[in-house]
Amino acid sequence: MSVRDEKLDAQIIRELFQSDKDNRYLIKRSEEGGAREAVFDRETLFTLYNMMNRGELDYLNGVVKAGKEARVYWGVKDGVDVAVKIFYTTTSNFKRRMPYMAGDPRFRKVKKYGKWLILEWVRKEFSNLHQAFEAHVSVPKPLLFQKNVLVMELIGKGGSPAPTLDNAEVNRRDYASILKNVRILYSRAKLVHADLSEFNIFKFDGKIKLFDMGSAVDRKHPMSSVFLERDIYNINRFFAKRGMEVKPLKEVMELIGVE
Repeated sequence: MSVRDEKLDAQIIRELFQSDKDNRYLIKRSEEGGAREAVFDRETLFTLYNMMNRGELDYLNGVVKAGKEARVYWGVKDGVDVAVKIFYTTTSNFKRRMPYMAGDPRFRKVKKYGKWLILEWVRKEFSNLHQAFEAHVSVPKPLLFQKNVLVMELIGKGGSPAPTLDNAEVNRRDYASILKNVRILYSRAKLVHADLSEFNIFKFDGKIKLFDMGSAVDRKHPMSSVFLERDIYNINRFFAKRGMEVKPLKEVMELIGVE
């Protein structure tokens, strides 16, 4: 590596982690080091640096959410909080996602192996968010993506994410709102979430927001009906556990408009 490259790397790291000392999301400093090593490889650093150079992102703060496939960071653009979802660049965690790619007619000609799978998954999540948002489904507004980095609206306040349903007080209006959004997602956006549960629905300012849209499939996917039934089952199970009366599966499917 040249001296110039070493200086550039140092500059990138300084800019990306200038606020990291105030990170209130990671419990241990050792865990923070592991998170950096797992997420911020050289190519990802350059992707983020390019975004900053183009004015698409000002800086990153702490981790908002950590998962098996990605970490979500609190970013800032023009003084507005954004969610920066950075996908790991190893494919081991993505192999289980193949059923959501293989049968989707929108992705018939894409490469579904190696790093290509990750990059297509990011493109797929952005595309799903865009379709849902344009159809007026209650989802985070997608802003941009590049390679393994996806930027979207941050649902929360002051860099803190909104609670998911499993950590929120819920009522009948929330149940009705979720079913309504599932119906709009199906009828207008032509999509099925395919991974819906209480863990990927925010409740913020009394309203629900569906998120984690990477698994969402086109209605023409051969497993779309199975995925939709599973989504409904998960939502019914959750609200029933909270002591609320839920609609039978058949009635919900008719409400959504499944023939």
